[in-house]
Amino acid sequence: MTTEYQIKYHTRNTYEDTVKEAIFELLTVPCSNENQELVSLRFTNSLNEEVFSYTNLFGFQANRLRSNKNFKTFELNMTAIVEKSAPQGKHYAPTLEEELAELKSDHFFIDHHLFLQNSNYTEILPEEQAEILIYKEDKPVFDFLYELNQYVSNLLVFSADHTDVYTTANEVLKLKKGVCQDYAHVFLAMARKNGIPCRYVSGYLNQGLHLHGDSVMHAWVEAYIPQAGWHGFDPTNNLIANENHIKVAHGTDYSDCSPLRGIIKTTGLNLKQKTEYSVKVLPKEMAVAEVLS
Repeated sequence: MTTEYQIKYHTRNTYEDTVKEAIFELLTVPCSNENQELVSLRFTNSLNEEVFSYTNLFGFQANRLRSNKNFKTFELNMTAIVEKSAPQGKHYAPTLEEELAELKSDHFFIDHHLFLQNSNYTEILPEEQAEILIYKEDKPVFDFLYELNQYVSNLLVFSADHTDVYTTANEVLKLKKGVCQDYAHVFLAMARKNGIPCRYVSGYLNQGLHLHGDSVMHAWVEAYIPQAGWHGFDPTNNLIANENHIKVAHGTDYSDCSPLRGIIKTTGLNLKQKTEYSVKVLPKEMAVAEVLS
């Protein structure tokens, strides 16, 4: 079964001093893969500048806009149509012995080292390591990851008031609160500590289900199961990633998947700015009905 979604992304930046030149980079376009296809895409912006696309380090479409017009407010809109189907699931179930042998092999570490190494976002310091769920190697990797998903979900309380885009997994474990980015970083940290490759995923959620994180760009993880490939887990909502998760990109942590970043030249020294953004994700038939109503 395939669902067609309409995704609308809007951002508005307001600056106290006039901006004379700016470069903005966006990572907001849903990718195409075996479970989803980007059908159409449209960008508009308040400066009427052309938006260029390029492929980033991890193979995903990023977009860049450059302007030398003076402005104090910048707005950008993206509308995308995506066809999404449910993940097919693993077709081969290796034995526990096969899984463990692969996890501990040198070639496995070489092939997946990028997603086995912790970064500043995902490093758990000694004082918080008692919180780490340990893989005892007595169950399949998928079963441990399923347990880890539930463990992280229960460990934290969803709250948008205590963390920001710079908060690390170690800080989240002290607070026991956070948003989807924080849940993802804690899951990444614990999976990697157990020798399981894990990558950060950014994307969108079907808003009809009223899940945590659906009003903005969402974050979840993909963990690698030996001989079965990458599987998605959403610790924020204690879900296996499914047809309601629309992927944009993956990376080692949030820094590889930031939806909007920029460089600006202003007329003064005051770099204060206010950034607002919103996301709307609806099955296409509901989006059409909303326009007609």
